[in-house]
Amino acid sequence: MELVRLGKTELMVSRLGFGALPIQSVDRNSAAKVVRYAYDRGFNFFDTARGYTTSESDLGRALEGLGGRVIVATKSYYKDMEQLDKSFNTSFDNLKRNYIDLFQFHIVNYENELGEILKKGGPLEYLEEQKKRGRLRHIGITSHRPQLMLKALPTGKFETVQIPLNYIENEPLEKLIPLARSLDIGIIAMKPVAGGVFTDNRSAVRWILQYPDVVPIPGMCRIEEIDDNLQALDGTITGPELGQLEADRQELGSAFCRRCDYCMPCPNEIEASYIVRSGMIFKRVGWDKMEMNHIDSFTKGLYCSQCGECAARCPYDLPLTELVIDESKTMLRKGVEQGLITEEELQQKLRAAGLEDN
Repeated sequence: MELVRLGKTELMVSRLGFGALPIQSVDRNSAAKVVRYAYDRGFNFFDTARGYTTSESDLGRALEGLGGRVIVATKSYYKDMEQLDKSFNTSFDNLKRNYIDLFQFHIVNYENELGEILKKGGPLEYLEEQKKRGRLRHIGITSHRPQLMLKALPTGKFETVQIPLNYIENEPLEKLIPLARSLDIGIIAMKPVAGGVFTDNRSAVRWILQYPDVVPIPGMCRIEEIDDNLQALDGTITGPELGQLEADRQELGSAFCRRCDYCMPCPNEIEASYIVRSGMIFKRVGWDKMEMNHIDSFTKGLYCSQCGECAARCPYDLPLTELVIDESKTMLRKGVEQGLITEEELQQKLRAAGLEDN
C-alpha cells in the first residue's frame, strides 16, 4: 500500500490506517487474526486507545516483534498527571513495544480540558518528558469539536490532530484542515464511514481519499471489512457514488449514532448504542433479520431510567435518553410488522413500562 507522510512527525504511514476500536467486540483470537491480516495486506498504521478495553493488548500481541515495520498510535482520556502516568504505562505494557509512536490526548472537546493539558506542570509536560526518555516519539490530540482545535493547533504543542471527517461531517474542510496543513500537522480522520451508516462504505472511504494528506482510519474487526476498504484505493469517487452519499446525508441529517460506544456501559444494562442505531442496521441488512432476542433488547429499552449517564458521555451530544425509548418503541412496532409479536403484546409491553402508545 502507498505510504504517506503524517505531517511534521515524518512518519510514513499506510494510505489507510487501521481503526482498532471494533476489535474489542470480537474474541481475542479473531482480533489478533484480523490485525495480522491487515498488516499482511499493507496496513502499517494502527490506531487504538486506552479506553478501548482489550484493543491495546490485542494489538500488542498481534504486532509483537514487528518493531519499526508498524506504527502504533494510542490515546488517553486523562488530563491530570497522576492518571495519565498510570494510563501511559499501561499502554506501554499492553503494546509490547520499545516506544509508542504516537500518544494522543483523547476527546478534548472543551476549553477547560485543553487548558488542563497545557498548564505548567500538567499532562503535556509529562508526555514531553516521555519523549526525552525515548519512550514516546510524537504527541497528538483528538477532538469532536473542530472549532476548539482551531485554538489548540496554533499552540505548536501537537504534531497530529484526529477529528471526525466523512461526507456528512465535513466541517473540518473549511478551516481546520487548511490550518493543520499550514502548520504541517498530521491529519487523521476518524469516523470516515460515520459508524457504518452509509449505503456503501467503500464510497465513503473513497471520498476521503481525494484529500491526499488526510489519513482515514476506518474501524475494522472482520477480514471482509479490510478487503472492502482496500478496494476503495482502486480508482476515484464517481458521480453515482457521490449521488448515493448525498442521498444518505439527506436521509440521516446530523443527529445519528456513529457507533463509537462511548455511551456504554449502561448502569441498567440497556444496549443503548445498539438500540439507537438499530433502525439504520435493519434498513441495511433487511427487516426480516429481526429476531426475538432483538425484541428482548428493545423491550428492555422501554425501561430506560433516563439517568443521563449515556448522554453525558456522548461526544456528539445526542439526546440518548429520549432516543433509547423512542427507538425501542419504533423497533417494537417493526416487530409487530414482522410477526414476531402481536399488537396486543406491544400494548402490554408499553403499559407495563408506563408508556403511552402515541
